[in-house]
Amino acid sequence: MSAPKVSLEQWRILHSIITEGGFAQAAKKLNKSQSAVSYAVSKIQEQLGLDVLTINGRKAELTEAGELLLRRSRILLDEAENLEAAAKSLNDGWEATISIASEVLFPQHLLMAALDRLSEEAPYTRVEIIESVMSGTEDLIVQKKVDLAICGMQPAGYVGVPLMDMEFALVSGPDHPLAKQNDLVTFQQLSQYRQIVIRDSGEKRSGSGGWQKAEQRWTFSHSGTAREALKRGYGFSWAPTCSLIEEINRGEIVRLKIEGTTNKRVTLNLVYPNIDTAGPATKRLETLLLDVVDQHQRKFMNC
Repeated sequence: MSAPKVSLEQWRILHSIITEGGFAQAAKKLNKSQSAVSYAVSKIQEQLGLDVLTINGRKAELTEAGELLLRRSRILLDEAENLEAAAKSLNDGWEATISIASEVLFPQHLLMAALDRLSEEAPYTRVEIIESVMSGTEDLIVQKKVDLAICGMQPAGYVGVPLMDMEFALVSGPDHPLAKQNDLVTFQQLSQYRQIVIRDSGEKRSGSGGWQKAEQRWTFSHSGTAREALKRGYGFSWAPTCSLIEEINRGEIVRLKIEGTTNKRVTLNLVYPNIDTAGPATKRLETLLLDVVDQHQRKFMNC
């Protein structure tokens, strides 16, 4: 690959001539002599074999070729600035990449809100999100495959920070037969309908999803597909209401009333698989997650 004929500095001078309105103005802006600015433009034209500027009175105007080259060179200058900003970010201590395991119970909109705020502070830190279920999250912690984890049950020997209490309730789509009956739902009735379940993503699949005694069952590996099955009335599920708050508010998913005590709560925790290797972006994400959840719970007291 041959080296570029025109330097970034020469492109920067050309841009200044256009944005500032002339050679003299560009020279003043860049703290250069006007002759140095003129020489840079002549070298661009000589090296490319094209006229990029014409002089109309005292004003420099782009040729048709110059307009094209100006647009394309803007990309080069932006990338150069981004490269230097990324280098500064690394020099400031931000990690180049972090990974987080997020239990699918955790509301996605809260995770995205925290990640968006992190990107404002550390825009050049890439984040890998692994959506996991039950013992799958524990596996990622024990095997130290992530920098931070949102999990329910914490593996032995790991101490987490409580993040959020999740309430589980019996739910279905509004057109499901169980949603249309006036009487309380019984467990005997549940066993006669299809149950929607999310598969434990662990290697040994040792996690327990609670009551699973229905004769018919659809087991999904992704919460989004399970949610779609519920909305379309294909079955019922025990699900975290906070994760479904938008669908419940829109009437796309409804809570079912069942005999006896039905709702259970699970505490989600933030766990560091290895706190000694956690960098500033990982620790900042922990703080942002706690803050986002706190703000959400202040707004929605029952979630």
